[in-house]
Parts: sequence; structure tokens; C-alpha cells
Amino acid sequence: MPNNLKEIFHKKLIPVTFERTIGLFGATTIGVGALMGAGVYVLIGLAAGSAGPSVWLAYVICGGLAFLTTLLYAEMARLVPVAGGGYAYAYQALGSLGGFTTGWFLALGSIFACGLYAIGFAEYFATMLGLKLSPLGVKGLAGALVLFSAWLNARGTAGADRIQNLLTWGNLAILAALLIGASFFAQPELLTPQFPQGPEGTLGAIGIIYISFFGYQLIANNADEIKQPEVTIPKAMIYAMGIAFLFYLLVALGSILTVPWQTLAASSAPLVDVATVVFGGWGWVVISIGGVLASAGALNSTLLSQGRQIYAMGKDRFMPDLIGKVHEKSKTPRAALLTGGLFILAFLLLFQLEFIAKAANFCLLASLLPISLALRKIYRQNPAHRPAQWWKRALPGLTLAANIGLLFTLDWLSLLFGLQLGLAGGVVYFFYSRKRVVRQEGGMQLKLTEEKPRFQLRSGERVLMPVANPSTQRSIFELCHAIVAQKGGEIMALHIVDTPEQMDFRAALSGSDKSLELLERVTTWPTAEKVAVRPIIRASRKLGMGIVHAAEEESCDITVMGYSGHSSKTTTLNLMELVLNRAPTDFIFFKLHKPNEDFKPKRIAVSLGGRLNLNLMVRLAGSVAAQFGGEITFLNILPKEYTPAQQAESGKIFIEAIQRHSARALYNIQVLASDQPIDTLVEKSAHFDLLIVGATKVGLLQQMVVGNFATQITERAQCSVAIVRVNPLGRKLMQGV
Repeated sequence: MPNNLKEIFHKKLIPVTFERTIGLFGATTIGVGALMGAGVYVLIGLAAGSAGPSVWLAYVICGGLAFLTTLLYAEMARLVPVAGGGYAYAYQALGSLGGFTTGWFLALGSIFACGLYAIGFAEYFATMLGLKLSPLGVKGLAGALVLFSAWLNARGTAGADRIQNLLTWGNLAILAALLIGASFFAQPELLTPQFPQGPEGTLGAIGIIYISFFGYQLIANNADEIKQPEVTIPKAMIYAMGIAFLFYLLVALGSILTVPWQTLAASSAPLVDVATVVFGGWGWVVISIGGVLASAGALNSTLLSQGRQIYAMGKDRFMPDLIGKVHEKSKTPRAALLTGGLFILAFLLLFQLEFIAKAANFCLLASLLPISLALRKIYRQNPAHRPAQWWKRALPGLTLAANIGLLFTLDWLSLLFGLQLGLAGGVVYFFYSRKRVVRQEGGMQLKLTEEKPRFQLRSGERVLMPVANPSTQRSIFELCHAIVAQKGGEIMALHIVDTPEQMDFRAALSGSDKSLELLERVTTWPTAEKVAVRPIIRASRKLGMGIVHAAEEESCDITVMGYSGHSSKTTTLNLMELVLNRAPTDFIFFKLHKPNEDFKPKRIAVSLGGRLNLNLMVRLAGSVAAQFGGEITFLNILPKEYTPAQQAESGKIFIEAIQRHSARALYNIQVLASDQPIDTLVEKSAHFDLLIVGATKVGLLQQMVVGNFATQITERAQCSVAIVRVNPLGRKLMQGV
């Protein structure tokens, strides 16, 4: 156990954050790099085959639609300047489901897009070197680039920024040289007829090239590293889209004016045909270099930004905690970047290029829909944020309609892929993320121990011990220690910091010195050295839900709580019932007969009743008796006029209790006859140090509550009392979902 609990507390209270090192130029470079991928080198041929010479018009229409969404993102970035991009915007406005949906599709779309860029790089790189690679060889080279890019970005932004600048602006320089050269070979007659495939051909080309206009939104994912994000991000998005649109349009016009559209449509490398006209035999080398730079630049930009996207989801508990951390030295989301890289590698190995392209199309389009709804909600609920210009007010509706329309231009196979990915996301959200997010929104929890080795296997049970009352704290700890000492495990010592509605959780924790003193006392007791004790502090609006959330967060098996009774009886019972109904653990409620007493029970009684709580009652009695060298008495009370069936049932309960008793402690059995079992137990309790009773199941729909029998015994007993309640497995599973 560390010597200074406060040092660990303050270290964990102040999280490692990003450094704001990216200016307007850097942010624009990220957007241009993601936008100007290898698609422009390939898709112009497919689009020309559909639209003919009117392919330039398809780019104009796509650019107009994309500018609408760019303005949508820019407006959201102004209103919600936080890391996470579209995911963060949707989460802020629509809640956890809207945020997760956006983040899920954006993350998958970015991962699939990275796969496309990596394969594009491998193919152009092999062409440039004159290599003939097998499909597996192409994927191997693509995977190597992914690993290098992930490693580069995980090290820090300084080196990655320089490489990104080289890749992005080097690609544009090659395209600019191609366009300048093409202007000398332009043949205006190649523009006619404009619509050889009809207007529908031009519309069909839109569906092919629209994916080229994704990438600007990735700028917002880096908001925590961008200087003055509320000003810089909107500008960078518009500049990046403007630059990309200008180059796309000029490349389309330059290609159509230089090479017949039929030739472009039939070519697998249409810009090589254009470059051959302009540069002669060296054309393929120039375009290969451009393709390598474009693919690597798009991959690097997208990988960098999707790492921030996944990090934001991890920080908000949609994803595992490790993903939501910033590396202390590199100031980068290293775990998120490497996780994204591993998923890209997996998708490269598992799926074919066609699947990757279709999945990327669907995911990126689907991710835009909640953002339109988010801005619409912000405008409706906050009139002060509503812009004066009518066209800005119309942005949510226009972008929603445009992107739904584009979504349905995809073929049925793409839609089916997308549906399956959406269903997979639903499973992740409802069976994993939702509960974690509820706990995140309901409080803030810090584990005051040094980080455990990653992937360490858990052994033994986890016993949750809420710490509040100094007069009973030591006795409750001794009870927990007895349980853990027999089978191994950990004691999770928890203190809840009550947090008013108007106060931030982090601010509430910052003033919790008394809480730390309570927890530090637990870790300094001599017996604490014999078992693993992990102090936890949690800020919560409600005490009961704080205990429930801590039990869920730490995957605890048993909760051991103090029971005060008397003047606070109603409050205590309400707290007990709340925890019983919500937490997926077994329970032991402990009432110390005399506060501040040295709790070392030698005479332990177990009041046998039903079978639901029998195993835990016997185990608790055995653990305490073995710990303190005590003796167990198994008690059962029969009516004075008991029947043979009642006598037989009593005998069976005794036999089961004895069979379950495995601790090294002596025991005896007693059968009492009384028509007033509560009075009899109260009278009998004077002969014991600890009485263990089971809680009954009563109430509407048999809700799990503390029964009247147990609470009366606890209030009137002449010794310490432990109320035991086992949470059935089925209920635990339901509470965990």
C-alpha cells in the first residue's frame, strides 16, 4: 500500500491532458490530408464512366452538398468546442444513445477508410517500384504502413505534424503540376456531348465520388489540441473543404479536357493516362508518387483523428477505460491510437476491398444524421444560439434530407452491411456501454492505489465496504477481513462524497480531505497488511446510487454495510432497500451492539430459516469463527405445536447447514420451541456476541427488501447482528445489464 494516499489522490484527480499545439495551418492540413486521399487518383475514372464529360458537374453538386455538412460541423464546433468531433456534438445534444450512434459509425467509418487508404498506398508504392505483389502482399504492405503510422502518432504530434505536412502538401504540389501541364493540352471539344448517359448518369456519379468529400469533420476530433478551437476549427474546416473542392473540380476538368471520357472510364489508373499526355513516359512515375503521398497522408490524418475520436468515447466510458487515457509522456491517446491501428489491421486481413469501401460509405453517411438532429435541437432549445441568417437556420433540415437521400443511393448490399454494423453497435451499447455511461454521469470515482499490471487475472472475491462512521469502521473492516481471509480476494474500501446538484464532481472531490483520512485509517490497521485493501473515493449526488455504481464499477461480489437504526431508522432502511434493489451483489448489513467496541466475537449464532441465504450465512459464521477462534451455534425455532413435517424440515435445514460448514471452527445445534420467534431470538441473543439472520423477500412483485423479521431482531437484539441477503444469480444478471 503506498505511503501517501493523498499524493495518489491528487495525481489521479488532475488528469493528463493534451497540449494545444495545433494552429490554423496544422488543423487545415489535417482536413486537407484526409480529404485528398488516393480516391481522386482512381474515382475520376469510375465517375467519368457514369457521367461522361459532365463529371465536373457531379463534383460541383457533391461539393455543394458537402459544404452544407461542412457548415453544419463548423457551426457545431463553434457551439460545442470539445474533442470528439461529431460524436461529442451529438452526445452533448442528444444524450448517450445519440452520441454513441454517431461515435460508433464515425469510428468504424474512419477505420474502414484507413483500410482503403492503406491498400491504395500499397498498390501505388508497388507500381512506383515496379513490383508485382499478390493480394496478400498488398495487404501486408498496407498493414506495415498502418503500424508505422500508429507508432508515429503515438509518439507525439511534433514528428507526426512534419510528416503530415510533407505528405499533404507534396500531394497537392504534384496535382498542381499535373493541372498546369494539362492546361496546355486541353481540348474543349472533348466536353461534348455533356450528358452521354443522360442526367441520371451524372446523379449516379455523385454516389461514387461523395466519399471523397469526407475528412473535414476529422479536424473537430482534435479540438483539445487545437489553439482557440471555437475559432480555429470552423475556419480550418471551411478552408480544407475549399482547397479540396477546388482541386477536385480542376482535376475533373483537366482530365476530361485532356483525355476522352471513354478512355478514362476504361482505365484502372485514369490520372496516369492524363500524366502520360502531360509528362510523357515519366507520367506513371509522377502519379505513382502522388498516389503514395495522397494515400499515406489520408491514412495518417484519419488515423490521428480517429484515435482522438475513440479516446473521447473511452473517456466518456462508452469504450474501455484504458482507451480514454492520455499518455503521460507523449501527451497522446496512445492506447486509442494503437487500438484503432489493430482494428484496421484486422479489417484488412478479414475483408475484401469492396466490402471495406461499401462499409466506409454507409458508416460515414450514417454518422452525419444524428449531428443534423443535434444542431436542430440546440437551435430549438437555445434561441440565443440561433443564427440570424435563414440559410444557417435551415442547415439541420437541409443536411438531414441530403444525407438521407445519399444514403439510399447506396446499393442494397451496402445497406445490409450497414444494418449489421448498426445491430452490432446496439449490442455493444445496451449490454456494455449504457451502464458504464450511467455510472459516469452519476458520479466520479477514483481508485487510490497504484495502477495494477494490465491484464492481471482477478483472484478471489471482492468485498465492497462503504466507509462513513468512524465508530463502527474498524468492526466492519474486521468482518470484511474475516470473509476475504478464508478464500482470498480484495476489500474495496469506499467513501461517498455527497455532491450537490450545482457542484461539479471533480470540485467536490477536491475538498474531501476528511474522506481521505477515513480511507487512510483503513489501510494503516495491522490486519490490513494481510489482505488486499483498495481505497476508493466517489463523488455522487445520492449516497445509495453511489454505492450501487461503485459495486458495479468494481465488479464486487459482496457488499458489507453498517446499519445504524434508532433515530435514523427510516433513512437507513430506505438506503438499504435502494442498494438491495439495484446492486448486483450479495449483502451483509452489520449492526454493532456497542459503538467503538473491540469487535472480536467468540460466540456466533446463526438463525436458520429458508435456504436462499443459507450458504452465505454459514460461510460468514465460519469465517468469523475461524478468524477469532469462536464457536458457532446453529439455531432453529419451531412452533410449540409443531408438526412432523415442520420437524423434518428443521432437521433437513440443520443437515444442509452442517454440510456447508467447512471452516475450522466448532459448532453445535439448538432447536427452540416458541410461538414468538422474535422475542425468543432477542432473549437468546444475550448469550452471543454475533447473531446472523437472513433477510426475507416481501413486497410488491417480491422486490428484494429487508424483511420485517430481520429488522426487528436487529433493533432489539442484545448483541451485534449481521443481516444476510443473497442476490439470486438471475437477478444479478438482470441488474448487470
